[in-house]
Amino acid sequence: MKILFLTRRFVDGDDISEYVKSLAEKLVEEDHEAFVLAFDDGEYYSVDERVEVERVPLHYEGDSLYSWSMMLNNEMKEKGREFFEEKDFDIIHANDWLTVPGATAIKKYSERPFILTLHSTENERGFSDPNSEVISELEWKGGYNAEKILVNRQSTYDSAVHDLDVPEEKIEVLNPLTEGWRSSVLKIYENLLNLQEIDLER
Repeated sequence: MKILFLTRRFVDGDDISEYVKSLAEKLVEEDHEAFVLAFDDGEYYSVDERVEVERVPLHYEGDSLYSWSMMLNNEMKEKGREFFEEKDFDIIHANDWLTVPGATAIKKYSERPFILTLHSTENERGFSDPNSEVISELEWKGGYNAEKILVNRQSTYDSAVHDLDVPEEKIEVLNPLTEGWRSSVLKIYENLLNLQEIDLER
């Protein structure tokens, strides 16, 4: 399998970065391939050398995290297309609303399935951002377009179902602090690819 990860940051100690790093390293340990696409903030990161990391520069500060992330997603779309044309990949695995536009565009271009991990939802975070409504809409869009939604806790599962209208059968609760969670994610990748092959044969 070849998995393309999208994440806003990729640095040591950041929760989402460590989540992506752990999955990417599990993949290469199992003789699969992992590509990581993230913003180049110049901060140090460490990862298994077999994981290919592409850090995207963005010379734009923006007036909010929302506007900045939309510019970052434009860059991610282009880099994602390059990854697909040069290396190909089987699945796109995006993280939170910050990478949903890029993942959705790459999915459309590559015709590859898309998994979204919601580490939290805007409703859980208190809807306190000036762009909260738009952010929540992006979360809904991610839930609609992704073939599978992964969440780390029951509260995020509940929010995805009740606030974002994600069908329950699309969501899997996998706490990254529990033993064997990475193997469970890899099994989800494999099942998704098997389903895709069945659909193509029909």
